Amino acid sequence: MLRMQRKSNRINNTQETEATLKQPSIDSDDSVQSGQPTGSYGCLHLYRLRRTIQVAVGFAFLLCFPLSSNLQARSADRTSVLDGIQIPPLDFTPPPVDSRDLTGYATLYRLQDDTLPVVHLRIIIEGGEDLEEVKEAGNLSAMAALLQSGGAGKLSPEEMASRLALLGASISTSVSDQTWEIQLSAMREDFLDAFSLLELMLSEPSFNESSLGTIKNQMISSIRSRLDSPDTIGFLKLSEIMYPGTRRGHSLNEEDVNRISVQSVRNTYSARLKQARYHIALDGNFQGLGLEKRLVDLLRKLPVPTRPLSLLPDNAFKMPEQSAVANPYKGKIVHVTGDFAQSLLIVASPSVAHNDPDFYTLQLGNHILGGGSFTSRLMQEIRVKRGLAYYAYSYNRSQAASGFLAAVSATRSERAAETLTLMLQLLESMKNQVSENDLEQARTAILNSLVFLYDNPAEILADQIRFRIDEMPENYLNQFPERLKEVKASGIKEAFSRYLKRDDLFIVVVGPPSLAKDLRNIAPVITMDAAAKNSN
Repeated sequence: MLRMQRKSNRINNTQETEATLKQPSIDSDDSVQSGQPTGSYGCLHLYRLRRTIQVAVGFAFLLCFPLSSNLQARSADRTSVLDGIQIPPLDFTPPPVDSRDLTGYATLYRLQDDTLPVVHLRIIIEGGEDLEEVKEAGNLSAMAALLQSGGAGKLSPEEMASRLALLGASISTSVSDQTWEIQLSAMREDFLDAFSLLELMLSEPSFNESSLGTIKNQMISSIRSRLDSPDTIGFLKLSEIMYPGTRRGHSLNEEDVNRISVQSVRNTYSARLKQARYHIALDGNFQGLGLEKRLVDLLRKLPVPTRPLSLLPDNAFKMPEQSAVANPYKGKIVHVTGDFAQSLLIVASPSVAHNDPDFYTLQLGNHILGGGSFTSRLMQEIRVKRGLAYYAYSYNRSQAASGFLAAVSATRSERAAETLTLMLQLLESMKNQVSENDLEQARTAILNSLVFLYDNPAEILADQIRFRIDEMPENYLNQFPERLKEVKASGIKEAFSRYLKRDDLFIVVVGPPSLAKDLRNIAPVITMDAAAKNSN
């Protein structure tokens, strides 16, 4: 997945916001991440809960949210720290990636790098948590954790860990919405020995009761710790209200974890391999090791997929279709109450898939709104000029068949309603107040930041795999600058008007109950206790 999700909103998403959790363990977004995480900026996994609640409050504030005269005046006078500074665009060519098919269901991507005597291998399999049924939630994450920590063949977990330590090697696994993966890193001189351990792990995994018990305890501990973080709660609730009835809209709970068994994990592993489509990234100093043959031999030891699964066109996550009863949370404020020292504010709306023509337009618009750090409107108006918030930013997360754009801020609870009002006004400003100067500064900043996507060969390959999964055009990175240059200021205003309609927004506020009165002056409010079920 494009690491722009960590390097600001450049080509792909903005996927992992500061609120995204990336711990080398079972984290609170329901994923097991053992070792290096793979999420997305804002990456975000967003989360879960549902219950239809009727609220007898007027909709006057939903139909229109005009800019205040004060904000219009400030916007007209806005000056940027970049005004008057000419920043020429960089001209460079992305490094070529050698890709080839190993089998009809496995593609190898290679990038040789002799800088250090280290080799990295990453095996990415299409189909992540999104393909889990809600009743099977947690099995994929438990499976990934057991692969890494449960031993293999005749080696106990302790013996496997000891051998890897002696080699100075690491094997990690992770799960995301769209994929699951295994990574191996080792010194060149030890890589083949480390690869043999990986081969054993995948072909003869030891899914044992003792190791699973430890993993389930970690998952439950993580679930219980969610209440410690307003950010975690906020993004969980956002997914719950945006994606009702789906795995993405379901927060893992203790009942889910208790249902996980060794047999259900084995069944999950078997089913995933039978439909696996492998994307294998190899970078570092690997020339002369004969790894292509070793990879083919590994694939022969695994089940031959009967129907290799590709996310597109039919298996990628899509927004739930609206039934006769519309989503009850649209246009309302979901107020998640609890004993919090500060308040978290999220305003989000579904947007476009990665391969949608409007993706480029929304990337530029997002940079102007909140993706451009201190030069963005959210940061300038909310933090710099008014000192209302600790942070304020936005991100545009686009995946294979869906996407969303979100604005986020954290502030003192007594200023939460004021900050939310301003966030909504700034979103509205994107529909009618985007100048050619705004556009040019955003475009230059994004284009000049692209070079930083190529400072890590492993990330370059991960990006190429993401492009392939999302069915982006051939030579996508080479085309990207030209596509940005085609965007006009009028196109940004039209896109924000189309995708961020005021009465279609999903708004989550995490904060104390005392906020309710002021929030009701902005929009109808649905109250949810952070530690309990929904209430009105």
